[in-house]
Amino acid sequence: MAGRVARYQADRTNQKMYFCRIYCQQAEQTQKGQLQEAHIESALMHLYSGYLAFLQEVARYYNLTMLNPSLQSISDALETKTQVSPEVMRLKQLLANDYLGDIEKAWQQIIYKPVPQNLGNESDESNKNAKLPVIDVMASPSSTNISVDMIRQWRGDLVDTIDSLREGMIEF
Repeated sequence: MAGRVARYQADRTNQKMYFCRIYCQQAEQTQKGQLQEAHIESALMHLYSGYLAFLQEVARYYNLTMLNPSLQSISDALETKTQVSPEVMRLKQLLANDYLGDIEKAWQQIIYKPVPQNLGNESDESNKNAKLPVIDVMASPSSTNISVDMIRQWRGDLVDTIDSLREGMIEF
């Protein structure tokens, strides 16, 4: 395993999963409010970053030179080399039909602010300006229904998936 960590930089993935766990603990120990929401967002950020770090591991395993590999870019690169990756196939399946898709949606909710629903007709400039709120508050995890329990479950699922896929990536 030590060679694997050095060669594919699995330590980055492991570190992100560890940070996610720590922020989940922090969120649980903090009273409801902005600090708890910050911990929840941080936990989700590290969880998603762990997924991205694992994609880097997969790209390195298949000797793909990519600065910012995505699931699609890895898939495309392997297709041009006429290679098939069971890891990519499994991750695509989880993204389309399981918890990985939920993580992706939660991440999108956190990083992109939702459009306010009460702005009225945007074509009427005076109406638009009259209805803008004085203080524009960012969407928080509590407003997107992302809980520590959800992140903990996703983290456990992702760690299990990564461990399982790493077993199949062992070189002989």
